Amino acid sequence: MRFELRRLTDYSEDALLAEIRRVAQLVDRPKLSQSEFRKHSRASWSTVSRRFGSWEEALRRAGLAGRVDSSNKPVGKEEVLAELRRVGSLLGDQVFTAKQFAAQGRFTDAAVRKHFGTWHKAMQATGMAASPFGKRYSDDECFENLLAVWSHYGRPPQHREMKVPPSVVGPKAYVRRWGTWTKALHAFAERVNSDIQDADGADVPSSAQQTALVVPPRPLLLDERGPRDIPLGLRYTVLKRDRFRCVLCGSSPATSHDCRLHVDHIVPFAKGGKTTVSNLRTLCESCNLGKGARIENLEAEPGDPLDARKDARA
Repeated sequence: MRFELRRLTDYSEDALLAEIRRVAQLVDRPKLSQSEFRKHSRASWSTVSRRFGSWEEALRRAGLAGRVDSSNKPVGKEEVLAELRRVGSLLGDQVFTAKQFAAQGRFTDAAVRKHFGTWHKAMQATGMAASPFGKRYSDDECFENLLAVWSHYGRPPQHREMKVPPSVVGPKAYVRRWGTWTKALHAFAERVNSDIQDADGADVPSSAQQTALVVPPRPLLLDERGPRDIPLGLRYTVLKRDRFRCVLCGSSPATSHDCRLHVDHIVPFAKGGKTTVSNLRTLCESCNLGKGARIENLEAEPGDPLDARKDARA
């Protein structure tokens, strides 16, 4: 082992600046704090501060102004807002996370939370919406997002797929609420089960039966047609039955990123149509656009996608 003194032999400004740069390369954190410098340096922090007037000035002279840690210095609320907006501008006026701020800002997010309590509130104060993955979501919002992602892939989404569009709710939100990703999927199946029982009084589909979840029945709706708005579980059941494809043109999100699926009443609700599985179908946005409350001719020509739909219902 080579023996080396942990002291500099040269304390000139150039030698001290070179030592600051050397230590900066050893520290992988965004900010170079005084404590980190003391841990790795062969010169004392007080020597550096006296020579350059302040620690901040020493880092600036070393070309490391962006690594100044100002979290321990008093920072006013307006200064925090100005810095948040500056970083937002650097990132293209988009929302950003506390980690991104630590890499670009003049101080850590501790000063931000000190004034605003949470990162979400700080983002709101700047006029920018916080990242959707930092928001607290309700059960309904989590289930709606899961249904959208499920429809996009045409199958149960994987944990990692909840991190990318079309998902707007991150996988951590599901794990935090239900304990594990698998339990979140079971909770979704339970919701589907419940909505189907309410709408048709039918048995739970075999895919949901496999979850072995028992759901207490809800009170019957007064309107015998059922609700005008189609419950989430009923939408999922119709989408799955129609294989997550438009029954008229056959398009699906899995093959076309522009495709958005709707669940539509065949006999319109305004014309007395019921909100039941047998009176619902999957349409893409293009086919559903402008349809209104008219009752279409359900007789399909041979080879028409609707013909396959009728076979599936038979």
